[in-house]
Amino acid sequence: MGKFPKSSFSFLLIFVGSLSAHSLWIPEGNLGWEAAKDCYLPIKKEIPPGAISPNLLNLDRIKMEDYAKESAELRLASLDCFRDKVIKDLPEDPLAEDLGEYFKGSILSGKEKEEVFFSYEWRILLSDSRPYPLTPGEVNTAKQWFESHTEIKEEITNLTIEYLSEKNPKEKYRRYLDLFTGYYGTLLRERDKFLLSLSLESYQSYTEALKHRKEKAE
Repeated sequence: MGKFPKSSFSFLLIFVGSLSAHSLWIPEGNLGWEAAKDCYLPIKKEIPPGAISPNLLNLDRIKMEDYAKESAELRLASLDCFRDKVIKDLPEDPLAEDLGEYFKGSILSGKEKEEVFFSYEWRILLSDSRPYPLTPGEVNTAKQWFESHTEIKEEITNLTIEYLSEKNPKEKYRRYLDLFTGYYGTLLRERDKFLLSLSLESYQSYTEALKHRKEKAE
């Protein structure tokens, strides 16, 4: 893996299940990984390990929009940086004319690695070893959230590849900013809805375990 700042790695480790990696990330050894590492941008507004909103009836859409927009801006900035770096050293190959397709394998590899990080959070969520583990009903709700998370992450990955394939991305920047913001916002809303549907005991037990995991990572 590329050597990211500790704060960036902690974000990947703990919050990838909430928001997914905001900057383009390619695992070490894959095509373009050095450029992606150089273009990695850390998020400034740290997202809490628990719910952003106070309760299900009062979802904090303004705060979620703020987080989502920053994440979308960082992803596009990292993609623009990546494009500028790799385009200078592309081989004389017709396949390299479409950057999205050319780096598709590397981007998909990054997505697979992100899912490994997400599995850490998932295992904490389903663990029976902590006080107040999920009830059978809460496990079913968790699975629904997991499916939603997977679908939205797939859309973020596809949109990333599509953006790199654009010949004049600056002309469509606003479109992609809105789409990425929407996807990240949906990830946050779906996670909040799930967390706030847990019993108070399950919720506190889970978020305390996440905080402990983060402290160990740092």
